[in-house]
Amino acid sequence: MNTYFALFLIATFASLTLTPLIRRLCQRFRLLDVPLDGRRVHRKAVPRLGGIAIYLSCLVAISALFFVHNSITDSLRAHPTEIFAAAVTCTLVLLLGVYDDLRGANATVKFIGLGLIATLFFVLGGRVDALTVPFFGSIHLPWTLSLAVTVFWLVGIANAFNLIDGLDGLASGAALFSSLVILAVSFSQGQPFSIVAALVLCGALAGFLRYNFNPASIFLGDSGALFIGFSLAALSVLGMQKSTTAVAVVIPILAFGLPVVDMAVTIARRAISRKPLFAGDDEHIHHKLLARGWSQRRVAVALYAVCAAFGLLAIAFSSTGSNWTGFVLFVISVAVSIALGQLRYHEVDEIKAGVKRTVADRSLRIAKNIRVRRAGLALSKAADLQELIEALRQMLEFEEFTFVNATLGRAGAAEVNERALNGRDFDHPSETLTLRAGRIYWNWRQDGILEEDVLDSTEFWCLRLRLGDDTSDLGWIEFYRSFDSEPLLVDTNYIVGLFRRELSGAMERILPVQEIPATVSELAMAAHAENVPG
Repeated sequence: MNTYFALFLIATFASLTLTPLIRRLCQRFRLLDVPLDGRRVHRKAVPRLGGIAIYLSCLVAISALFFVHNSITDSLRAHPTEIFAAAVTCTLVLLLGVYDDLRGANATVKFIGLGLIATLFFVLGGRVDALTVPFFGSIHLPWTLSLAVTVFWLVGIANAFNLIDGLDGLASGAALFSSLVILAVSFSQGQPFSIVAALVLCGALAGFLRYNFNPASIFLGDSGALFIGFSLAALSVLGMQKSTTAVAVVIPILAFGLPVVDMAVTIARRAISRKPLFAGDDEHIHHKLLARGWSQRRVAVALYAVCAAFGLLAIAFSSTGSNWTGFVLFVISVAVSIALGQLRYHEVDEIKAGVKRTVADRSLRIAKNIRVRRAGLALSKAADLQELIEALRQMLEFEEFTFVNATLGRAGAAEVNERALNGRDFDHPSETLTLRAGRIYWNWRQDGILEEDVLDSTEFWCLRLRLGDDTSDLGWIEFYRSFDSEPLLVDTNYIVGLFRRELSGAMERILPVQEIPATVSELAMAAHAENVPG
C-alpha cells in the first residue's frame, strides 16, 4: 500500500512541477490556443500542450518502480503484454495529438490515425473477446467483431473526452473521476497493472487540474484529451478481459458517463439536423449550461457532480452484481433523457413534438385530414354557390382556424358573380355573405369572434390561397389562426393542394367563362362575322 501511495504522490508532484515548465515553453515558442471562433469560451491565447505534462508525469511515476522490488513489481512483471500494448499505443496517441496541436489535422486524419493505433492495440493483445448483454447473457465475439468493437470503443472514448474539452477543467476533471472509478474497480478485482496505471493517471490529473481549472493557464489540447481518453478506454478493455459478467460492460459505460452521453447526443443531433458529424459547434452540454448564464466554474462543478454520480453507480455495480442491470440502465436512460430535455436542444424538442404528433395526436390528426378530404369531394360535386359554401362550412367545423374569409368570383365579371349570389338563402349567425367590389365576399368565424377583432390585430397569422390558374383569376381564400394556439393538427399540404384545387374547380363550374358578357368590340366583330357570306 505504501508503494501505491508513493506512486500517487510522485505523479502528483511531477505534474505540479512539469505543468508550469510546459506552459512556459508553450508561451516562449507561441504554442497557444488562440480564440478565433465563437465556439471557444476563452478570450485570450492560452498554452495548449498540457497532454505532454500529464504523459511525462505518468512516465516519471512509473519509472520509479524500477528502483523498487516488492510484490507489486513482481505482479507487474507477470503482465508484460498488457504493459507493452498500453505503453506503445498510448504514446502513439499522444504523438498524434501533439501533431494536431502543432500542425493541425482534420477529423479524417485523426480518426484514421486513432483507428490504426486501436488496431495495433488489438494486435498486441488488448481486445474485447466477449460481452455480457443484459437479458441475453454472455456473447463470445469472433475476431472480426472483436476487432470492430475494440476499435470502436477506443476511438469513441478518446473522441468523447476530446469533445467535452471545451471548458476550463472539464475534460481533465471528468477524466479524474473516471480514473478513480477504474482504480476502485481494479482494487476490488485485484488487477495490479490497472491499479498502478489508474493511480498514476489520477495523480497526474490532480496536479494538472491545479492549472487547468478556471481560469485555466494551460489547456489539455488534443494531445491531452486524446491521450487520457484513449488511456482510460484501454484500461477498461484490459479490465473487461478479466471479467465475464454484465457489469464488465456497464461499469466502463458508467465510468465515462458524461463524455459518453455528450458524444451520443452530439452524434444524434447532428445526424437529425443533417449536419456533418465531425463539424464543431457550440451546442455541447457545457455550452448549453453556459448559455443559461452560468459561470464556467459553476458549470464545471455541476458536471463534476454528474461524473461523481455516474462513478458511484459504476462502483455500486461492481460490488453488487448484475441482477438489476437492465432495469437500472433503463432508469438512468430516462433520467438522462429528462435532463437533456431541460437543456432545450432543438433536436430533442423536435423529437418530442414528432412523438406527440405520431402517438398522442395521430387519431385526431387523421380525423381532421379526412374532413379536408371530404370537403374536397363535396367541392368536386358542388353545382352552385350554396353547395360550395356548405362544403367550406363543414370542413371548418374542426375549428383549427379562428377566422376565414374568401373573395370569390371572376375578375371583371360582376354580373356573373352577382347572379350566382342572388336568390340564395345563406342566413347563418357566424357567417357573412355579400357582394363587394363586384365579387362575392364570404367569411366564417368561431363563436364570439368578430371580423374586426381579427383583421385589425397582430396576434394572428394568415394562410392565403389564390384560386384559379395562370389563365383565370377566381379570387382567394384566407385562413387566420392565433399565434398562441396549439400546433396545427391538419396537414396544410391537403389544404394548399387538394382543397385549393377542388375549390378552384368548383368556381370554374359555378361561374362558367362563357357567361361573361362580351365587350363592345367583341360584339361588333361577332355581328360582322354573321353578315359575311359563307
